[in-house]
Amino acid sequence: MFSNSQVDRLGRELRDGQVNEENLRRLEMFRSEFVEAYTYVEDVLVRKLRITVTGRPSKSTVAIVEKLRRETARLSQIQDIAGCRVVVPDIASQNKLLDLLVLMLGGADIDDKRETPTHGYRAIHIVTKHNGRPVEIQLRTRSQHAWAEISEKMADAFGQSIKYGQGEPWVLDFLSNLSNVTSKIETIRYKKKTLLKQVKYSERLSVQARLNSQEKEAFAELKDLFSRTQKQAAE
Repeated sequence: MFSNSQVDRLGRELRDGQVNEENLRRLEMFRSEFVEAYTYVEDVLVRKLRITVTGRPSKSTVAIVEKLRRETARLSQIQDIAGCRVVVPDIASQNKLLDLLVLMLGGADIDDKRETPTHGYRAIHIVTKHNGRPVEIQLRTRSQHAWAEISEKMADAFGQSIKYGQGEPWVLDFLSNLSNVTSKIETIRYKKKTLLKQVKYSERLSVQARLNSQEKEAFAELKDLFSRTQKQAAE
């Protein structure tokens, strides 16, 4: 296994443009060290929890080099060399699975991007280690995943910098607003599932009416957002 100092030296050379045959060979050897850790996490998710996942035992060489050049993190600090994604129906399911994974994996680091999104991106990232190598689990709701898919398509059309908060202002505004309004709708629906169970029976009708009104307003906001964006795209 590579030491952190060896990994970071390799990362510095790749960042500096030394993408030669020897460094590519060393990077491939480093990437292979994550296969066992990924297999362990996949086994927990698929075999023990019966969850459908999409993922990869290791990030591609191109993706690693691009990330090194884009960010200041050392190669040994990159947490998503190996990673997978799980998509669940809603926030309630997301919270439930998060608690279960923390219990089963133990010692996991949690990065909850739902309240503080990165350029509109919302999800929960869970990083767990196995035999010293980290594996990242992206835990998304269907709405969060749909936003991420739209973001990818916009990046394909208008440049990959869109995903990192740079590029066409109207595209960035659309993705930010879309993230906010879909999150609002998800939160309202989550409150319907949880809050209505907590309030007194005599208050439920008024609380439900208020939440229904908020949801209707949010959908109107979503419809208006798409309408405005279509006009901007046409211009």
